[in-house]
Amino acid sequence: MKPPICEICIKHLNEDCLGESGLVWFKDYQDLPPGMVGHPKGLGWFCGQHFKSAQSLNNLSKADAVRQLKRNYGKSSSSSLS
Repeated sequence: MKPPICEICIKHLNEDCLGESGLVWFKDYQDLPPGMVGHPKGLGWFCGQHFKSAQSLNNLSKADAVRQLKRNYGKSSSSSLS
């Protein structure tokens, strides 16, 4: 599992803000095979500022949702979208 870092602003999410933030499962979510360790495709962390917007786009792939959110929030989409 990736550490809790917002996909949009790269803010590290600590215990103080996890109630306002969280994971979003997107259309392309794929669970890991049994016994495999890692971060599932289509699953992303979002801070309190971006969480609700990300949830509203969960009908998209994670990459498409992150691109749209970065465009909406004025961020470059050059960071990793996996």
